[in-house]
Amino acid sequence: MSVQHPVLFFPGTLCDERIFLPLWRTLSSAQRRYVPLQWAASKEEMLALSEDRILENEKVHLVGYSMGGFIASLVAQRNPANIASVTLIGYNPEGLSKEEIAKRKQLTTMLKQGNFKPDNDAYLSRFIHPSRLNDENVAGVVKSMAQDLGKTTLLNHTLATTPRESTVKALAKINAPLTFITAQQDAIAPAQVIHKLQNVLPKAVFHNIDNAGHMLVLEQTDAVASIIAKSIGV
Repeated sequence: MSVQHPVLFFPGTLCDERIFLPLWRTLSSAQRRYVPLQWAASKEEMLALSEDRILENEKVHLVGYSMGGFIASLVAQRNPANIASVTLIGYNPEGLSKEEIAKRKQLTTMLKQGNFKPDNDAYLSRFIHPSRLNDENVAGVVKSMAQDLGKTTLLNHTLATTPRESTVKALAKINAPLTFITAQQDAIAPAQVIHKLQNVLPKAVFHNIDNAGHMLVLEQTDAVASIIAKSIGV
């Protein structure tokens, strides 16, 4: 019987453990550890919270969603001897485009001025597949996280991870299985862009899920769980 390593889960921007709850119900893993990035106000705090959850000399699986994929990639880069595998969901390791950085600057200005509510429908529709905009299990969860965590968390997360450097070279050096999970209709981390990285990350495995947007963890939970189960060996 193989040893089952702990699995660290990293949430995305303006997310808490609710983003993973349906996944955890579906996925059986002996030791699950959640990294509460919603508590962090800077990239340094995010890394400290992450590395606090890795014991000395142990190997862990990293599962990072969106912004959490960025932090998981940095943790893998900084702790190569501790990594059993890396699974990145809805995360483009090439960093942020100029267009995305411009959108983020506009967002931070609005947040600082108090002119923006992160639970507004127009903002959320960027992340949620059109077919799930009225689905309580998707849009309802996203909205409740936005309402509870609020604009301070969104501002902190946005500032902490902008600009967002490329982690492609760092991921290429990781001596552990690397898996990407993308969504066909993801407007934030486009599948076709990420899949082009197969040339520079030849050892990585790429999976694409249809009928899902950026909130694919909530939208296509069973499909995501099935891929993670293979990547962490359960």
